[in-house]
Amino acid sequence: MLLLIDRIINKLIRVYRKKIFLLKIKSKENTVNVLGKVYVNATNIKIGKNVTIYPNVYFWGDGLIEIGDNVDLGIGTIIFAKQQVIIGNNTAIAAQCYIIDSNHGVKKDVLINKQPLHVDSEGIIIGNDVWIAAGCKIVKGAKISDGAVIGALSIVNSEIEKNSIAVGIPAKVKKYRE
Repeated sequence: MLLLIDRIINKLIRVYRKKIFLLKIKSKENTVNVLGKVYVNATNIKIGKNVTIYPNVYFWGDGLIEIGDNVDLGIGTIIFAKQQVIIGNNTAIAAQCYIIDSNHGVKKDVLINKQPLHVDSEGIIIGNDVWIAAGCKIVKGAKISDGAVIGALSIVNSEIEKNSIAVGIPAKVKKYRE
């Protein structure tokens, strides 16, 4: 009996979280599947159809966060947009990925916590049909073209070519999808 009550309570909590989240975003349709707690401290989020958001995903910043159709955001992923982060259609982002479109200032004569963020005017663009494997960091200057695959634990800070497979720190193209 207690197990059934726990399951019902957990279901109600998931439904409540989803409703609150959906109130804070602009979505084409109510097809956003929220599978756990989502943290929202962003002012401009647009989400497409058939998006799955796994537990402990963070949306942060006052820039545009735009997520296309048929996108999966893995457990513990953080998206921070000071300018913009655009994620294309049919893209999979695995667990523990960080997508951050700015860098912190590091001038020696200014206290670190007083320095402004540096942004790229284009922000971060992630194309269609992209797979970003677990633990990747997508940082200022990154542009990931359609069909690209980013290997686990890679750091992307530049443009990655269409249909390429890139790995490493920083990520470099090793081969192309066949």
